[in-house]
Amino acid sequence: MSDWRRRWQRYRRQNRVLVGLYVGLLLLTAAGFALFNRLSGLPPEELTNRLLIFLLWWFDLTLIAIVGFIILRNLLRLALERRFGFLGARFRTKLLLSYVVLSLAPTVVLFMLGASLLSKAAASWFAAPVEGMVAASVQLAEGVRQLAEARTARAAEVVARRLVEIGDEAGRVAELERLHTLLGNHLTMLYRNGVQVVELVDPRQRPMLRLPPLEDAALRSSGLRGERYAGTVVVRAWQVLPDGGVVVVGEVLPTAMIKAQGRLATSSAAYERLKLERPTITATAVLGFGGLALLVAFAAIWLGLYLSRRFTAPLLALAATARRVAEGDSLEEVPLPAEDEVGLLVDSFNAMARRLHGREEELEAAVRRLRTVLSAIRTGVLTLDAARQTVLANPAAAALLGTPELVDTPQLLEVLAVAFPRLVDTIRTSPSGFRGSLTLYPPGAARHVEVAVVALGTAEHVEGWVVALEDLTQLLRAQRQAAWSEAARRIAHQIKNPLTPIRLAAERIARQCERRSPELPAIVEQGCAAIVEHVLSMQEMVDAFARYAKFPAISRRPVRVGDLVRQLIALYAGVRPDLRIDARDDADNREVLLDPEQIRQALANLVDNAVEASPAGSVVTVRVAWEHDDVVFVVEDEGPGLPVEDPELLFQPFFSTKGRGSGVGLALVQRIASDHGGTVRLEPGRERGVRAVVRIPGVQR
Repeated sequence: MSDWRRRWQRYRRQNRVLVGLYVGLLLLTAAGFALFNRLSGLPPEELTNRLLIFLLWWFDLTLIAIVGFIILRNLLRLALERRFGFLGARFRTKLLLSYVVLSLAPTVVLFMLGASLLSKAAASWFAAPVEGMVAASVQLAEGVRQLAEARTARAAEVVARRLVEIGDEAGRVAELERLHTLLGNHLTMLYRNGVQVVELVDPRQRPMLRLPPLEDAALRSSGLRGERYAGTVVVRAWQVLPDGGVVVVGEVLPTAMIKAQGRLATSSAAYERLKLERPTITATAVLGFGGLALLVAFAAIWLGLYLSRRFTAPLLALAATARRVAEGDSLEEVPLPAEDEVGLLVDSFNAMARRLHGREEELEAAVRRLRTVLSAIRTGVLTLDAARQTVLANPAAAALLGTPELVDTPQLLEVLAVAFPRLVDTIRTSPSGFRGSLTLYPPGAARHVEVAVVALGTAEHVEGWVVALEDLTQLLRAQRQAAWSEAARRIAHQIKNPLTPIRLAAERIARQCERRSPELPAIVEQGCAAIVEHVLSMQEMVDAFARYAKFPAISRRPVRVGDLVRQLIALYAGVRPDLRIDARDDADNREVLLDPEQIRQALANLVDNAVEASPAGSVVTVRVAWEHDDVVFVVEDEGPGLPVEDPELLFQPFFSTKGRGSGVGLALVQRIASDHGGTVRLEPGRERGVRAVVRIPGVQR
């Protein structure tokens, strides 16, 4: 069984009672209307016309109700769907309104034009020219009859007057025959004393032979009579003679004229009846045409709704599936509706869904592999979206930050902002390629962490961010222990060097005392001087070690870096007249938060080394710049260059290539830069000499 037949049977079952009630109500109201008009005394024809108009009115109202119900029902349903945000409600509303407008607009225009034409046609049927023509036809027929009567009466007068002039009877009969032939009368008769004495009849008018005679009472005076006889009309006129005789003249009207007159009379009567029924005729025509227009509108709207459902169903299914896919639901294919353009669209979507499903499975597998790798590595990794809001952490990062229960939590950044505001600020504001060190204080012990920030995508379109957190605590502890071991070794070496001359001086003094040498006072004086010199050297070394070990914490405050450099260079005015020291401010005297005393001390150590290493006539340049949100101090000389192959050795405490000094100057510079979260490096100059570069993350006020 076809789908259409199943729908029709279901419709019949569901609406059988409703259709029965409608038909019963129609029959009941029609019977009541007919009975009421019948009791009012209307003729059968008028009753039939009124009943027809009533049924047409009922039919039109029913169609109006059905069409209105369909339109309002669909509009109300679409309005509710739009209010509650149903998928495709706006599109179906536009489509339905388009179908309704395209269906009703031409139907209404057609109905108005048709009704106007019908009204004008009905008016033209009963226009004044038509009525005048009908009236003129009736008058013409009546005029022909009156003309025949007048002619007959005139002929009777002529015959009577001639007979009065003739005295003898024979002469009258002869004159009567002559006048009968001359006047072309159909009938000429002469009565005397009520008795017919002469009768002249046209042989072609045989019906006149059977014409009943005139009554005696009628013959007492002159008269005129027209009467139907044998399918025709006979006009008889008579005149009374002075001697008591009566002359009768008759004329038979032509049969064709009588029939035409009858047809005119019938047509005139029919026209008058139509004239009386003009409102009924107009109403019937308009209502019938209106019913036809409503049927056309109903069919067009129903067809439009059917086509809209057939057209939008696959599109809505496609949109719903696409929305579910966009929301992350499992992929599913849309059933193919037909072999048309919509079917091609659905088939393309299904192909895309299959490819997307395959890509999703591949992506999930890649994510699982990546999670496995991230969970296995010891480096903490944070992933952020393009706006640096959503954060996911691997187990190593969560353990490093003391939040193992928040692994793969999008709100991790908000949690970290409370405990580690500096880290979160670095993550949110650092450019791609940033690398720096921070000290964090999670529950337990402090952690020294190296932070690296890398952007995913291109510089124009950043898709996300990756932050790597490397725990340097153990490494720094080991480096610190190694540094202290090396420092102890160097201190021991530095102490051992002056102790040998001190021991030798003391032994020499002791030997001379045993010998009672006359040179003893001079030897004692020389030995004491050597001992004092080496003790002072040891004291200087101990003081430098104490300064390095007890270096104070930084205290940031707003400082204009250009002024800081210029004030430092002013201190070296006249130190070496054969040397020029230049200051360059490429940071526009920017105001930055840092510790000015420590930065000044670090730059002073670098300038001291540059001044000491520069030959006469050379230039020492101190420059400050602003690069990638960092403040950069550069001290460049024109000396002999780096004294060792590995510049990192120069930053070790108590390491010195000079024959004098404590060897902690560059170590202090590195510590100051590290405490500010920055770095320091030594590199060859552009042509000769050494460039010392101190880079500190710029925290602007």
